[in-house]
Amino acid sequence: MRDHNTTELPDIPPPPPPPPHRRPRWWRRNRAWLVPVAVVVSLLLVVTAVLGLWRTDQVAVRPGSVEGVPSRVSVTGAEVYQPAGEIGLVTVRVSQRLSILQRIVAEFESGVDIEAERTFTGDGTRSELRRLNELRMENSQHVAIVVALEHLEYEIPRIASGVIVAEAMDGTPAAQVLERGDVIVGIEGVAVADLGDLAGVLAERVAGQSVELRVEPAEGGDTEAAVVELVDAEDGSDRALIGVAARERVDIGELPVDVEIDSGSIGGPSAGLALTLGVIDLLTPGELTGDRRVAATGTIALDGTVGAIGEVDQKAIAAQRAGVDLLLVPVSNVADAVDHAGDDLRVVGVATLQDALDALATA
Repeated sequence: MRDHNTTELPDIPPPPPPPPHRRPRWWRRNRAWLVPVAVVVSLLLVVTAVLGLWRTDQVAVRPGSVEGVPSRVSVTGAEVYQPAGEIGLVTVRVSQRLSILQRIVAEFESGVDIEAERTFTGDGTRSELRRLNELRMENSQHVAIVVALEHLEYEIPRIASGVIVAEAMDGTPAAQVLERGDVIVGIEGVAVADLGDLAGVLAERVAGQSVELRVEPAEGGDTEAAVVELVDAEDGSDRALIGVAARERVDIGELPVDVEIDSGSIGGPSAGLALTLGVIDLLTPGELTGDRRVAATGTIALDGTVGAIGEVDQKAIAAQRAGVDLLLVPVSNVADAVDHAGDDLRVVGVATLQDALDALATA
């Protein structure tokens, strides 16, 4: 008999076990330091992008290479003697405008100079500079070939064809009319081929008088008239002068030997000495360099004088890195070249082509 005072509990299933404890994801557990780090990294990326894209007005000038000259020369009309060791010309590399980041990195590079781009381009553009350097190289090649052939006793016809304005003297009327590079080809109706033609007309004039010049502008174009008031000579004589420093323009006639030089992408005038020596070496029996590796840098003029060049420190470093034994440089550049040449590179300063040949013969 059921006891009515007794309560029977229904069957109740046991409660489900608690779910296993799940740890928060890694980034949630570490977000206290991950967020600041992510912000810092993002800022660094932005700053790096800005530094990498923002261009300065500066370029890097780096040591280039040493390029053999005789192998770049082809000759028709004369016997050639390919040397075992080639005279080398020395190059430098000028970068495009540096970004801020590149500018910072360049500060820590060995042998690199940082220069304002205007140092090379002036008021022009990079494309204009490239074209100018191509023209300078073409002129340098032409002069080098003429000087080399004359040294080898070929007769080269030279024809004076005007007077080039090297510089107009400050404070003279001519400074207001003439520019560097202008060519005077006439005065008072008289053709001017050389300095003697100019002096002959000026001898009949006095200071204060005006003369009409025929001038070929430096930038090219048709001949123009220019009226210039004459000035007294500074030496106290009674001579009347135009008031410019000047030199004769000389045109070269047909050469007896056809010489061509492939300069590739190398521009500028500073390979003149190396080109001259290279042509001489190619047209002369024997070895001009002996058993040494020789390089040269410097401009060359029609009278054989060697002129100063820029970036000589980078060129000395390039020669040293290339294993050059002897580097010929203009006398005015010797100190800078020696400072950067290292212990194994001998540097010799030369003022003329003959100085360079003497150095090769005695070194």
